[in-house]
Amino acid sequence: MSTIRNNIMRRIYYSYGVSIAVHQMFWQGIVLGGSVALFGRLTHVASIVHNFLSVPLSQTPLFVESAFASALARGEMVTVLVVLAMVVFSVSFFLRTVPLMFKMQFSLARV
Repeated sequence: MSTIRNNIMRRIYYSYGVSIAVHQMFWQGIVLGGSVALFGRLTHVASIVHNFLSVPLSQTPLFVESAFASALARGEMVTVLVVLAMVVFSVSFFLRTVPLMFKMQFSLARV
């Protein structure tokens, strides 16, 4: 009986692992984590923060645009692609999770 139980539980664990591995949000999290790690390797984050703090708030979009244009002009395509991947996956994550949070908030309000 113990052997049958172990076989059944092993199949359940395998199916659970496969269901997590094929889930889209799992892979988005992997790519986003890799992008953040690669971004930290390719750029000096302290200098980016210093540059953002030195720019007036009204000129921030123009600063970001000129930073991307100069990165493209210098041939730093990997950095630009990593930043774009981070933005796309972050926006996708928030668009998927924010409606879930509002559903949970409304269901808790009914209780």
